[in-house]
Amino acid sequence: ARLVVTMPPAPSRLADALAADVACDYVTLTPTTDAFRHLASLARQRFTVMIPYVDRVGADWAAELFETTEAVERVLVIRDASQLAGCAEAGRRLERATTRIIDYGGGDLSQETFHAKIVLADGVAAYVGSANLLRRSKAANLECGMLIEGPAVHAVKVLVDAVANMAGPVSL
Repeated sequence: ARLVVTMPPAPSRLADALAADVACDYVTLTPTTDAFRHLASLARQRFTVMIPYVDRVGADWAAELFETTEAVERVLVIRDASQLAGCAEAGRRLERATTRIIDYGGGDLSQETFHAKIVLADGVAAYVGSANLLRRSKAANLECGMLIEGPAVHAVKVLVDAVANMAGPVSL
C-alpha cells in the first residue's frame, strides 16, 4: 500500500514541517494525480471512478483518465449527476468519455449520504481516500488516501459492485 496525497500549494506550512522531519527522507508520498493515472493505466476490463462531487476542473481531470484507460467499461459513480451540467463542456466531455454513469443519489439524497471516494482498476488496484473531483482537491487541499493492490482490493470491488448493481444508469 502507498500513501497518496495532494499537498497544499507552496508556500505551505505542511511542506515546511515535512521537510524538517528526518523521517520524510525515508517515506514516499505518491501524488494523487499520479495514483489516478496509474490506476487508469492498469485497468483492462473496468475502470471506475466513484466520487460525490465534481466541478469543471474535476470533470476534465476525470475525462482525461477515462480517455486514456484501455478499460472496456468506463464507469462514473456520482452522488448527483446533475452536477455534470454545471461543468459545461468539461461535463459533456466526461459524459462522452464514460460508458456508464451511475447516479448514486438518484435525486433523493435524503435517504443515504454518499461520500465515498474510490478509484478502482478492475479488481486489482484501488484508491480509497478523501479526494473529490474538484479544483481544490487536485491542487490546493491536503487530501490523503491509500493506493492498494492485491487481496485487499477485493473488499473495495465488492462495495463498488454493490453500488453499481443497486443504482440504475443515468439518462442525460
